[in-house]
Amino acid sequence: MEASNTHDMQGLSARKIVEAYLAAFAAGKVEDIVSLLDDNVVWHIDGVPEVSTVGLLQGVEQVRRWLQSFPQHFRPLDFSISEMIAHHDSVLVLGRFRHIVLSTGNAVGSDMIIHFKVSASKITRYQMFEDSALLGRAFDADDEWQLQQVRINGTLYRYRDIGEGPTLLFAHGLFANHEIFSAQFEALSKSHRCIVLDMPGHGQSEYNPAGWTLDDLSRDLALMIQELSLGKVTVIGQSQGGMAAIRLAAHYPQRVSGLVLIGTSARAEYPERLQNWREQRAILLTGSDAEREDLFKRLQGYINSERWLQNNQAEAVRERRIMQSHSRAGLALALDAAVFERGDITALLPGITAPTLVICGEQDMATPVGLSQEMAGLIPEARLLILAGTGHHPPTEAARAVTAAMAEFLAAIARSRG
Repeated sequence: MEASNTHDMQGLSARKIVEAYLAAFAAGKVEDIVSLLDDNVVWHIDGVPEVSTVGLLQGVEQVRRWLQSFPQHFRPLDFSISEMIAHHDSVLVLGRFRHIVLSTGNAVGSDMIIHFKVSASKITRYQMFEDSALLGRAFDADDEWQLQQVRINGTLYRYRDIGEGPTLLFAHGLFANHEIFSAQFEALSKSHRCIVLDMPGHGQSEYNPAGWTLDDLSRDLALMIQELSLGKVTVIGQSQGGMAAIRLAAHYPQRVSGLVLIGTSARAEYPERLQNWREQRAILLTGSDAEREDLFKRLQGYINSERWLQNNQAEAVRERRIMQSHSRAGLALALDAAVFERGDITALLPGITAPTLVICGEQDMATPVGLSQEMAGLIPEARLLILAGTGHHPPTEAARAVTAAMAEFLAAIARSRG
């Protein structure tokens, strides 16, 4: 019993020393930290040597220089502690950080564990465990830093991570990729952190060859929001992205601060369209490049307004190149999820608590205006914006209007938070 009490007291004493270290580190008080260090303290951080904090150090003077150099390399955005575990002379600190790397301007965040050893009220050892591979990328000026990736439930999602501030999560529709939101994230990333996905089977993301559902997508996105510590996010979903966003907002309200639904539907696909979709699926999967090109031209006539196609022929060609670049099998499986298996989820709409903006094009044939009017009527206090002369792709066809509406909506959410 006496030995146990002694160990408990040692753990308590060690914890207080570490708490003092963390408080001094947060305040940038180097000499207060130095006063807590053993003369032969060991400082251990693994990773690539290009990262300024990486290396093995021993002794107070070495650590003092490490501490003094920290603000020359990093501008802290967040340093949060979630748990502290003390046992005998060891203390584990669990948390997360997000810093700007000053040499590259890249904002990098990671979960962390710091292991402290304490003896005679002095820190004798410090070892940091973090995402050293990601930090290495953040220090590489030649790295395409905005392109990030995460594997979720077996599927590799690639995405753009741009800007700082409250987080916006963008999810595009069938046949597009993240670039459909270019006008929006270029403007909004000046005040927000924009996570702009390539959806499975599209762009640079991969896909599950066994297929998936829109519910699977919503679960993946909820896990991503949670485990990347994105906080509550505003989800911007276009077409299939909106279908997943509705499910996300309904089933994971604790993850969603706002919802923007663009050219989407809470209804199952119209039965009379399914045979045509089956024929198109066969072309997507096994058709020649020429047959696919012809299909994509026909789809554009269905998706985009006639006016936009006439005035943006070069952009239409570029979008068809994007369509051709998608995986054949991945695109067919995405079609299965978003068209054949999506089902009716109107019953979920009254339970959505996040502020919601519904946007649709007046000439949208894929998801006609009535579907957006229905959603806006069923989601509590949702706002509806109908854009004249616009088809199924408002983010590109009416880019300025969509960006302005989103900026106004986000400002209203910020005001409501006080």
